[in-house]
Amino acid sequence: MKPPYHIGAVCIAMALAACSGAQTSSTPSTIPALVAPQTNSITGAITPDVNNSHQIGGAHKATAALILVANANIGLGGSVLEYPESANGNVAPSTVITHINGPTAVAFSSTEGIGIANGNVASGGQAAIQTFGLAGDLLTGISCFPKPSQTNAVAFDSTGRLFVTAALPEGRRTVDVFAPGANGCATPERTIADYGGLAIDSNNVLYVATRTRPTIDIFPSGSSMMEAQIGGSKTGLQAPNTVAVDASRNVYVFDTATATISEFAAGATGNVAPIRTIAGSKTGLSGGNGFSFGLAVSKASGKIFVSNPGTNAILGFAATASGNVAPTQTIAGSATGLGDPLGVALAE
Repeated sequence: MKPPYHIGAVCIAMALAACSGAQTSSTPSTIPALVAPQTNSITGAITPDVNNSHQIGGAHKATAALILVANANIGLGGSVLEYPESANGNVAPSTVITHINGPTAVAFSSTEGIGIANGNVASGGQAAIQTFGLAGDLLTGISCFPKPSQTNAVAFDSTGRLFVTAALPEGRRTVDVFAPGANGCATPERTIADYGGLAIDSNNVLYVATRTRPTIDIFPSGSSMMEAQIGGSKTGLQAPNTVAVDASRNVYVFDTATATISEFAAGATGNVAPIRTIAGSKTGLSGGNGFSFGLAVSKASGKIFVSNPGTNAILGFAATASGNVAPTQTIAGSATGLGDPLGVALAE
């Protein structure tokens, strides 16, 4: 797990207008700040006072596939950076949401927008989870987590429910499930006794990557009782921390102990071998720690994306990539704005 971050400020700097269809170029559109001046951090994060009327079917549907990055920006305040799915090289993000409290993970829902896990929660009123619209507007902020806490993974199901992995005081570890549009001092609808990276497939089956066992724990839709696991000597799993699923419900896992992406067939359970792996010196997969490698798979193209905070890069692999192969895309360099990118998701 990455060290806690103590940058407590929330404001909007640029809108994700390209994704909403407001613009088609890669030039960011600046909008007025909703909570604080765009160029200044505010000490002490605020729980936003927002309206829950944002839930409109398809309101956040992307017009073009986008890479969303939870960018911790060590010591500088966090951000969510947006790039076209085809981005490659030393390219600037098309749009930015800035001055976020050191986000550790990001997820996307076509009805709920962008969801982020805010990492360290140290003070009263600090939002542990937030959602943003694709126009850059702050929608919700869930507070009232016990202090100190850390929220380290986030996912949406098809109904808009928000799943969050939380490390709580006294060693408690949970996955909390919040109703669509939950805001303020909201209470989880239910709590799952598990902890790790999160992914949810098109059948609303939940997958939790738990590095301590190490397994992928599988929960049926709507259930807090684990139904099955992927784990054992044949799996190659040693420290699985992030997990993703594709359109066919194949399961992808990034293991930080082995710097390996493993794909397991849809429906696989038990001590089964992956159907392919991506690993080796050419891949750029190295330097992982805790939840610090984000993983996402495009449901449209099948491309695999990984955020590597060790090299401040976003790596993209072809849908058919296997073995010791170089990424087909690498977003890295001074123009990218990447600084400790901990999570990645796709808006498509």
